[in-house]
Amino acid sequence: MSKLKTLPSPPKSKQKRKPDPYYPAAVQNVKDAARRLQEAGIVDAEGRRIRKDLPPDMREGQDRDFGG
Repeated sequence: MSKLKTLPSPPKSKQKRKPDPYYPAAVQNVKDAARRLQEAGIVDAEGRRIRKDLPPDMREGQDRDFGG
């Protein structure tokens, strides 16, 4: 058996990472999208979806009347 040959690892760079030029714009886009969803009544202030697929009497916190 021969010895396993590997490629040498490149030396670590001493340069600092440059800031991502697209990151601030991406953060702003996410904030704008969250604001639009809140304005449309799709999510609440904590980011949870507001359910609108249930009738009013079946929603959480409503007095339920089963008609009996």
